Amino acid sequence: MNLNQTFRHLFAALTASLALTACDNSFIFEDEGDCDPKYRVKLRYDYNMKFADAFASEVDHVTVNVVDTDGKIVYTHRESGEQLRADNYEIILDGKLAPGNYQLHAWCGSGAEPGNSSFVVHPAERLEELRCTLLPDVHNYYGRSAAEVPGAEGDTVKRSLENLYHGLTEQLCFPDDEGTYNYTVPLTKNTNSVKVMLQNLNQTPLNHNDFIFTITSGNARMAHDNSIIEAEPVVYQAWDVRDDIIGDVSPADSINGGRLQAVVAEFTVGRLMADENVRLEAHRVSDGQLAFSVDMVNLALLLKSANLRSMSDQEFLDRQDEYNYIFFLDSRYTWSSCQVNILSWKMVIQNQEI
Repeated sequence: MNLNQTFRHLFAALTASLALTACDNSFIFEDEGDCDPKYRVKLRYDYNMKFADAFASEVDHVTVNVVDTDGKIVYTHRESGEQLRADNYEIILDGKLAPGNYQLHAWCGSGAEPGNSSFVVHPAERLEELRCTLLPDVHNYYGRSAAEVPGAEGDTVKRSLENLYHGLTEQLCFPDDEGTYNYTVPLTKNTNSVKVMLQNLNQTPLNHNDFIFTITSGNARMAHDNSIIEAEPVVYQAWDVRDDIIGDVSPADSINGGRLQAVVAEFTVGRLMADENVRLEAHRVSDGQLAFSVDMVNLALLLKSANLRSMSDQEFLDRQDEYNYIFFLDSRYTWSSCQVNILSWKMVIQNQEI
């Protein structure tokens, strides 16, 4: 190796070393040709059962907080609109931050937009003070700050909730060296769709006016780390209850022209926790007695298939956002058995204490 080759190799090694010494967990992807670092943030929602990024198709509002090493929120970025749909969407923090170490915190979806009807994010100066609250059905917040808004705990919610997503990173290094530095905030979905179907074993039609459906959970308030803050339970009532036709059967087995009639109830509920007994119930209107009462989280976890054994129960619940239950009733309108459907999995359970 001649002297010129040796010099070139030494110069390349020294340049690479200087570029990386400022931060071990950020990467320079391109040289912009100026002296200021460029900070770019992407949000990613692939924490789902398809393991595919659905951010562009599901999220329409973002609020991202930048938190320094003392826990103080030093910058907040809010944005909504069609630009979030673009595959190359990113938050540009150039010139907004001094180089240093920061955490990135996000609440996205309807929970990020002030004045929405589902959730409110309370203003805060520090990370540990950040709160997100489920709103009650009836509210008038004109002239009141978000800090004064009451939550839905101890109340009844009977409406379809808009989606809510949460994200929080570890400490990330934002270097002062020239270059472009990309960061990603992974998101967890906090809202779930629950569909309940009732069928009569003797195949006679049911009437949706004969039942009241509820889900009871203490998940009305969320902390900065997405944990649930202890509060009075919220009672979710089905936002849609209807009579429905559920498919063709043999005319010999049906009194309804070869098709079965059922009652269908739909809910949207907040984050489900593996250590909570979330009660899914239906009461008969005629006498106020229970048609069924089950721990819907326990039923859902029974369908965590063998290839997901390495996944924790909480990860399973956080990735899954749609739950379908079918209850078969006897002649007294009391459940005899239950069928749980999640994705392509199905389980049939006989009536027992759940």
